[in-house]
Amino acid sequence: MLKMAVLGDKETSLLFLSMGLDVLICSRPQEGGSMLQEAFRKDYGIIFVAESIAQECMDVIEGLSEKKTFPIITIIPDFTQRFPRVAEARLRSLIRRAIGMELSD
Repeated sequence: MLKMAVLGDKETSLLFLSMGLDVLICSRPQEGGSMLQEAFRKDYGIIFVAESIAQECMDVIEGLSEKKTFPIITIIPDFTQRFPRVAEARLRSLIRRAIGMELSD
């Protein structure tokens, strides 16, 4: 069975607890990178990262994603809504790497 985890603020993460996902609450976005690295070493298939956390650790997300294909790291919206375009920027980066060119708006 594919194990999944959510790394994010308390409000965002607790919504996923009822769905059976492991919840990793990050009270300070600056700690997101180290928490993500720790989660990456566990046997998760997918790790969802809230945008406010991802904004602070995009370099870690990119680095880990280049090392292994699993777990998949996916950025999700969160309650803070301070960084609404982080997920879009990540997706554009993945597309650029996959096809070798930038997509226009």
